[in-house]
Amino acid sequence: MIYAVISDVHANEEALLRVLDDAAEQGADKVVCIGDVTGYGPSPVRTLALVRERCETVLAGNHDDAVSGRMSAEGFIDLAGEAVARHRRELSSADIRYLKSLPYVFKGDGFIAAHGDFTEPEKFFYVEDEEDARVNFGSSGAQLMFVGHTHVPGLFLTGGSGRVYATEAQDFTLEEGKRYIVNPGSVGYPRERGGKCLSSYVLYDSTEKTVVFRYLPFSVSTVLQRGTPRRWPRLAFLVALVAAVAAAVAALLFARFQTPGAVAPPDAGLLVESVELDVSTARKASANLKLERSSCPLQLSVVFKSEDGGRLGEERLTVRRSSMKRFNVPEGARKAVFELRKNGIEDKPAVLSFRPSAVR
Repeated sequence: MIYAVISDVHANEEALLRVLDDAAEQGADKVVCIGDVTGYGPSPVRTLALVRERCETVLAGNHDDAVSGRMSAEGFIDLAGEAVARHRRELSSADIRYLKSLPYVFKGDGFIAAHGDFTEPEKFFYVEDEEDARVNFGSSGAQLMFVGHTHVPGLFLTGGSGRVYATEAQDFTLEEGKRYIVNPGSVGYPRERGGKCLSSYVLYDSTEKTVVFRYLPFSVSTVLQRGTPRRWPRLAFLVALVAAVAAAVAALLFARFQTPGAVAPPDAGLLVESVELDVSTARKASANLKLERSSCPLQLSVVFKSEDGGRLGEERLTVRRSSMKRFNVPEGARKAVFELRKNGIEDKPAVLSFRPSAVR
């Protein structure tokens, strides 16, 4: 039996069709989609219909759960949150019920699969590094495990020594005494690597015990929204205009009569930790951040500064499990300020490690 394992389609019908056609040409008997049919892309209705028609098995991803209402989209970045709301509007009630019914784990012929990690699959933790993989190997005795979620094709393996290794995605044959975690990458929203952006998926032959990565050309235009924006009715425009003017007047009055020093900064109470790092001789810098599995998501910001304190660049991202990303140090930067912030006052972050470092 040859399985095509796909992930992170993200409402990209054109990319999905290309991958499904390629899988059929390669002799795939069944297609297993391991989550995130929805989210981001322009065609949630047609993409979901195509997945339901041509995929033997479909698992829930975090975007699918957010669209169906099984989980909150509160921690999503703006782009993802906006797509969740749009897809909810476009999908039918039957589509929403279908998404809400999707399982989190699938046990196939010699393998298991989930969108995120296997310890608590409904929470969609990432499998990004050797420690994540080690925990997941410990959660199951399966020799072959498929995960998605990161959009990056990759491979973790372990053997008799128990040590876990991360390698680049590569074709292989399963060996007795070794175990594997395979990420097929993303069909509809891949990350650029080495100057190239490619849809990717995996073919698993359960008879020959082989895993083969497939890469197909990806067109960025396939993730662009289609159609013409709707025009606001005149009354709605006037209401919005009046509301905007009222808000501006209220803000001016507040500023005029507020006691100096009484206004708290917008992120007061949200700062969790701040670390300043010398990057004067570095090419890259990394936060080396890991959160406990029980932690709420945190906002990570990196501000690069010159000798006189001027800002030379800033990076921001939401971290739900870990971040080992290496940020390019701008020319002339002497300091990098890494800051962790909560999304809300009531959030309870649990930081396992936060050790920013410079890479020379």
